[in-house]
Amino acid sequence: MGLRLEDTRLRPYLLLICLAFVWGIHWPVAKIGLRDLPPFTYGTLRVATGLAVIVGVLAVRRGLRLPSRRDVPVVLSVGIGQMAAGIALMNFALPLISAGRSSILVYTMPLWVALIQLPALRAGGAGRQVAGLLVGLAGIVVLLNPGAIDWGSSGQLLGSAALLVSAVLWAATTIHLRRHQWRATPLDLMPWQLLVALVPLAIAALILESGRQIHWEPTAIAAVLYSGPLATALAFWLSQSISRSLSPLATTMGFLAVPVVGLASSWIMLGEPLTALDLVGAATTFLGILVVSTAQGAGDAAQTTT
Repeated sequence: MGLRLEDTRLRPYLLLICLAFVWGIHWPVAKIGLRDLPPFTYGTLRVATGLAVIVGVLAVRRGLRLPSRRDVPVVLSVGIGQMAAGIALMNFALPLISAGRSSILVYTMPLWVALIQLPALRAGGAGRQVAGLLVGLAGIVVLLNPGAIDWGSSGQLLGSAALLVSAVLWAATTIHLRRHQWRATPLDLMPWQLLVALVPLAIAALILESGRQIHWEPTAIAAVLYSGPLATALAFWLSQSISRSLSPLATTMGFLAVPVVGLASSWIMLGEPLTALDLVGAATTFLGILVVSTAQGAGDAAQTTT
């Protein structure tokens, strides 16, 4: 019994490690795929293949189940805010910004969670959360300073802005996920979230990219097969399951491994240089996230004792 209990407690952390590698490696993989595929087409293929995998898994296990009325808001929130918008913004930005830097900007999400919740802060960590926000924002400034990106290039500025918008949307979705009273499991809701995401991506691809040429290179096919089954079907399910199983602090600390893997894999796979500014900006941003997350934990503890 002891071993089973330990295995149960260890399982979310093992899943978190798996998620960090899947999503971290996905940044350079997606950048490679976008060399041959337009962004909305790539996003549509990613979601469609991920949807096919999830439907296949559920068909074998227990079949599809319609979401209850109470789960519809989280289906729409994740499907539109995190999946459709997040994938579209990521695919727009990646051709303009290095994959490693992109991963850091998106994973500033915990800072925006704290900023959104700032008006509702109470005693027990509020001051530290503000301090962490300031440190984290300073890290973002370092990552976006003129020595790191070309401010004369509208593409780099737009790409960076798109990634930060994606982080804010992900933060809002994360808050919704934590407050939602789940009726079904994340796996049961996953096909409906993917279906909701697929519709706007497919419409955008048909309208905006119908005349664009697609190069079906082996690398593009491999990128789609990684993005759909692994970085979408598996990773989004892992993300929601982990968020339900672990505390916000543990989840945030685990998610910080994703941009670390993203930086390393982009350096290995794409030869992207790791500059001193990248490392300083990343370290400062991560420090801010660490301070914010530990302060949130202190605030939660203070509220439970009052």
